[in-house]
Amino acid sequence: MRSRSRERGQKGVTLIELVVVMAIVAIMALFMAPAIGEWVDNFRIRQAARDISSTLQQAKMQAISTRQPHSVTFTPGADIYQITPVTAGGGGAQLPKGVTIVSGSTISFSADGTSPLNGTITINNTKGKQYQVSVSATGRIQMQEI
Repeated sequence: MRSRSRERGQKGVTLIELVVVMAIVAIMALFMAPAIGEWVDNFRIRQAARDISSTLQQAKMQAISTRQPHSVTFTPGADIYQITPVTAGGGGAQLPKGVTIVSGSTISFSADGTSPLNGTITINNTKGKQYQVSVSATGRIQMQEI
């Protein structure tokens, strides 16, 4: 007499098959880890540049709405920036880990939204990727990878 499981065919996975699949997954993960780390670094610097652009836009809008000059002050050593005068919304921020301010000090906006001087802020990450956020005399804010 045959057992019922053999009559219907054997189903399931053997231990050897499971170990082989786990080894393949582990090898794939080993090769993908550096790529994921680089992606995270690139995401952080791109997001930091967007945040700086957003803060500059916020300072510009506050200058227009209050009819008083506003500026954004950048502190390269501490990698922080803040809108001055400080308003109820705060406006200060710290750059993410691994992103530093290379150059830039203060960018001002007049009550009409223009900037008395052209200004540029350059940030970079540990991999050497750089982004530049610039403000023209007309108050136009641009972000670009350099």
